[in-house]
Amino acid sequence: MIEHLLAKTKDRESLGQHTSLVLDAWQSLYDRYADVLGENEDFWFDSFVAALFHDFGKASLNFQNMLLKALGEPVMEKGFEPMRHEFLSGMLLATHTALPTRSRKDLQVNSAQLFAVFTHHKDFTHDLFSKDSDALWKVRLSDAEAFFAFARQRVQNRFPGQIAFLNEIEAAWAFVSDKPASFLYALKNRLVVEPILRELHDKRDYDYRRTYLLQKSLLVIADWTASGHRELEQSLQYDINLIRQKVADRVAKAGGTFDGFREFQTKSGQTRGNILAIAPTGSGKTEAALLWASQRQGFEKIVYLLPTRVTANALYLRLNDCFGKASSNQEEYTAVVHSSAKLFRLDLDEHYDNFNYLREAAFFKAVTVATVDQLLTQGFNLGWWEMKTFHLFRARVILDEIHAYAPYTLGLIVASIRYLRQNFQTQFYVMTATMPEKLQRLLASELGDVTVLRDKELLERKRNVFQVTDKSIDQLRPDIERDLKEGKKVLIVVNTVDEAIRLYDQYNGFKRMCYHSRFIVKHRAEKEKAILNNEKEKPDEGFLLIATQVVEVSLDIDYQSIYTENAPIDAIIQRAGRVNRKRGEVMGKVVVFPHSEKAEKHIYDSPVGILGSTFNVLTEHQGEALSEQDLLQMVEDVYKDWNVEDDEQYQRALTKYESLIRTHCNYLYDFSNDLEQAFTREGLDTVNVIPDCYQSDLSGASILEKSKHEVAVRIHRVKANKPKLDSKHSWFQYFDCDYDFEHGLRFKKKDSAGFTNFF
Repeated sequence: MIEHLLAKTKDRESLGQHTSLVLDAWQSLYDRYADVLGENEDFWFDSFVAALFHDFGKASLNFQNMLLKALGEPVMEKGFEPMRHEFLSGMLLATHTALPTRSRKDLQVNSAQLFAVFTHHKDFTHDLFSKDSDALWKVRLSDAEAFFAFARQRVQNRFPGQIAFLNEIEAAWAFVSDKPASFLYALKNRLVVEPILRELHDKRDYDYRRTYLLQKSLLVIADWTASGHRELEQSLQYDINLIRQKVADRVAKAGGTFDGFREFQTKSGQTRGNILAIAPTGSGKTEAALLWASQRQGFEKIVYLLPTRVTANALYLRLNDCFGKASSNQEEYTAVVHSSAKLFRLDLDEHYDNFNYLREAAFFKAVTVATVDQLLTQGFNLGWWEMKTFHLFRARVILDEIHAYAPYTLGLIVASIRYLRQNFQTQFYVMTATMPEKLQRLLASELGDVTVLRDKELLERKRNVFQVTDKSIDQLRPDIERDLKEGKKVLIVVNTVDEAIRLYDQYNGFKRMCYHSRFIVKHRAEKEKAILNNEKEKPDEGFLLIATQVVEVSLDIDYQSIYTENAPIDAIIQRAGRVNRKRGEVMGKVVVFPHSEKAEKHIYDSPVGILGSTFNVLTEHQGEALSEQDLLQMVEDVYKDWNVEDDEQYQRALTKYESLIRTHCNYLYDFSNDLEQAFTREGLDTVNVIPDCYQSDLSGASILEKSKHEVAVRIHRVKANKPKLDSKHSWFQYFDCDYDFEHGLRFKKKDSAGFTNFF
């Protein structure tokens, strides 16, 4: 019927072929979700109609001419330039809803269906399709009739009771077919967008967001699946035995013997519902969480969330090795998603493409490892938030290192837990090594039906001796040199990048490395690999790693000594977790020296006095070998007067979704991806730049290669220095600074008159 109309240039796929594939994918979604989503048959018919008519606009001469030009062939009829096909598709359905003779006029119009069609390729914005409002357009009568004949056959096969709809949709077309684009654009706003959004705004109908994202997700998932000529991602089935075997293999590879799961892990695998797990570093929390997630059913996804990209990359490699590929199509079950995940995947496989990442970024895979931002952005309508949220339906979400988040981000996490539990039956496994009792009670309350599991076995074990000193890090140099000469791996952690760079220069002549946040993507990855290889290949050779707080949750290392600048007690515990991580017989050494004034005023300024309280509590345990339980008690002592629910940033985050999204129905509109971290991480007012020393080298480089040379810098630094834009790819900007592999980025100093000192 419509095989003569093109839908895609690739293989000259026809509109009939593509629409049929979309409807097949839609049927697969119906089979998978109809019994569990809780939506009625009217909802599913609306969804079917959206899938059937979403590409009707491709029958226009505008779209056909565009594809024919791309193929180097003559156009059908001159004078019809490209315009958005979704505009025409949506207007056909929108006009149908306004028919006075519409058979379903007693039912509420499902505007979510219309919005889904309008936006299945475009962001939902205030000026949607404004650029098409002056276009000259046409769909030939014979082509429209052919499409309606195709549609009639499909509706009769799937929804035989909805035959009246077909006559109505043709009547709607008779009204639309001769109207100019300017009239249709005005009609779209007057008939659909403005009155519906006004009504939603007046009613504060936030529940409508769920209906919209379900309609949009079903359409886009079906469309993407059809466009890729693939099936829905295969469900992952695994059990305790698979996890047991994979752990045994990994332990054997490291030269050890696996004696079976510990009580804490076994209980995780036997517990239904939400879990709050309190367990120290190295207790096997990952395996415990995977055992819990193995209880899920069929299509339900696993989403494993971590604080940093480094830890997400490492866990992806581990889980990808564990779960492997689906035998039916040889696609991996596991994905990794974060702001630079595509670069990471391209380094692993040069054939990795945009379409694969697009699906993975929307949580299509059975298992997704991601940074926590990827969960939080769904609440801010960022990226393909509709598909993300849809795939979180009945998902098993594992939140690792919950203690690593500042109050603002923690507030967003709590708000997300509330929304997803209430609307999408999402379940959570929340893990932490250090958490005040008040925060535990808060999370337990938000998780509702929750089981609190504590790893009592390892909590009583001791692995490090803590020493507190009034000496500065420079005065501690003799001790550090002694450790290095004895062949120890030594870690120095300070609270600022500039101090890390200064210390790196001080230890010239020793085998050492500097590691902080101001290295370009390429060098940071190289450094992380070198650090891990040094420990593995030269275990008895002295080595000094000088780092900032990025080491707290980003590197899985096992050193003998750490000298750390004072920080909040939970951060100290995380830093100490890099020492004697495997709990060897010889106790590790943790030395805490005084914090700087800058750290207290600008880095750890909340809660007030946190650094002083930490130092005092640590001093009370001078020279003691401390168990994990001792450390948890110290957390309680330091935070005894702090209540996160009273924190101003936490409270601001709790209402952030509502205040931002409910305003003028912004809970439907899409926001810019540029705002991702600004929304989800407190204080991360950063922008990516490329050190200007690479400008000439990258003049002819690819986007991928340029991306590998980016580094995040605070916005105020960039604004003060006016970077130069890349001549070919204007979103890259070159920043005037000093940079090298050893030190990272250093800001150029200014003299007393405010002029940059280049010498």
